Amino acid sequence: APITSLPHPIHHSPIAGPDRRRPGMTPAEEAAEATIAAAELLVALADPGVPEHLVAKVRAAAATAAGTAGASGACSAPGGAVFFEAPLAAIKSLCMILAAAKDRLPEMRYKAFAGKSRLLMPADVEVAVGCGLPRVQMDVIIALCDHPLPAAAAATDGSTATNGYAIVVSVALSCGTNVVRGASYCVTPGDAATASMVQASVSDVVLDPAAPSVWAMTPKHTPENPSKEEPWLWCLSRGRSRAEKEPPFAYAGDLRPFPIMTPRNPLHLRTVPADVSRPDYAETADPVSETRSKLQQITATYSPGEVETLRRCCRVARGALDAVVRAVRPGVTTEELDKICHAYITAHGGYPSPLNYYNFPKACCTSVNEVICHGIPDARPLRDGDIVNIDVTAYIYGYHGDLNETVLVGGGCDDKTKHLLMTAYKCLQKGIEQVRPGSRYRDIGEEVTKLATRRQCSVVKSYCGHGIGTLFHCAPNIPHYAKNKAVGAMKEGHVFTIEPMINAGDWRDVTWPDGWTAVTKDGKWSAQYEHTMVVTADGVEVLTCRTDTSPNVFPWTEAESAP
Repeated sequence: APITSLPHPIHHSPIAGPDRRRPGMTPAEEAAEATIAAAELLVALADPGVPEHLVAKVRAAAATAAGTAGASGACSAPGGAVFFEAPLAAIKSLCMILAAAKDRLPEMRYKAFAGKSRLLMPADVEVAVGCGLPRVQMDVIIALCDHPLPAAAAATDGSTATNGYAIVVSVALSCGTNVVRGASYCVTPGDAATASMVQASVSDVVLDPAAPSVWAMTPKHTPENPSKEEPWLWCLSRGRSRAEKEPPFAYAGDLRPFPIMTPRNPLHLRTVPADVSRPDYAETADPVSETRSKLQQITATYSPGEVETLRRCCRVARGALDAVVRAVRPGVTTEELDKICHAYITAHGGYPSPLNYYNFPKACCTSVNEVICHGIPDARPLRDGDIVNIDVTAYIYGYHGDLNETVLVGGGCDDKTKHLLMTAYKCLQKGIEQVRPGSRYRDIGEEVTKLATRRQCSVVKSYCGHGIGTLFHCAPNIPHYAKNKAVGAMKEGHVFTIEPMINAGDWRDVTWPDGWTAVTKDGKWSAQYEHTMVVTADGVEVLTCRTDTSPNVFPWTEAESAP
């Protein structure tokens, strides 16, 4: 296959496309503004012309699409909400346009709006807003889709409300997440003397953060329909080159690599805003400060002030992982997941640590099914029943924060797969239990292996946990397998990751032709979970711990997952 060399000139990457935020606006401020803008749009849609010229047209379009797809009766039920998704700037513009167009005929006022809306049914709510959101939030949107209005609700003047509708607005933010709000509308028909009246009831429940819909994540360009600016090519030589044809390889499992999106810019990478601080390898692919550092042999001890900065860094990394995990649904490509990771970290002022690290071409690693680690986001759509590990590291405030989680895709996973995931999670928890001042690093692998073996799984030996902080990878080295030769004991202020990779079959691995993707030698599946942590005076603090807004995607309870 013809190979294209990818040079790495030493200069800053070009600025990314236009920032949808106003200059100086933080992601939190943008989300707050989106919450208000969504409510304003929902109030503006309390209009007598909406049922006929928006709702009816959206329902008709859905019925036509269902008929074309052979889904008979898909829109025969009276439920369903109008779903509209757009960036914050577009939502605000639409509010102004509707206000300025009040004197225009309703069919003209809502024509463009109807063409960009779709009918949202209860079964499609996760497709629209993301997975793992709090049940109370999901129930609000499901209720709007299922029963937009109570039957024959009494109006304040004694008449009876005979019609109604519901609308859900999803506002896309520049950080890759969405803000979602909904409203129900009560329509009181008029007569010869009075006009119809519409009363809006905007829900106080705000889905923030939510995910982009699967529809919004449909790629504009694919390997079958590429663009000149972003061709799709096969990755080779650990990211240093690309090929137009898939290289030959003896694959043990069912998974195959797909081409990756390769921007035609000097670095052939997704661009980073110019004001974002970069690690030294961002333009050269060579982490010189890391390879020459004495911290490859000596474990750093971080002060309380430095640990506090690490906490802030790890919160950004956690937020990025959560944003990506919410977006994991059947039909979404891992390339689209990478876009969210990239957008979230850069919008918060950080740099995605994997990007151009020894030529790695993406912002995060996405490892599907038998991939152990370092999977490269590509054009393959996730399928119901897959598993995917999302590995995120953010560089911000001068520090790196690293974590990952393995996620079930859809609802088609069997008990054997769930057992593998729970084993990997239990192994992480067992490793964390060993962390305290005075413990030996080698003991982590002993305990992890005991647990994995007891649950009929194996532990990968080729990849380890590592020190982290001002450097992406440094001492200490933390193998997860038994009888390892890791040196050193833990001290207060040591910062590192624990990230056992657990296989359903043999522990051995092989690497795909891209030079990065490590897969199981026997083709059986692999799972992994990872945290960054610091040794404290009395134990351990997990710096990348889950938060109140982390998506609830684990198929087990906390009690079930205890080691």
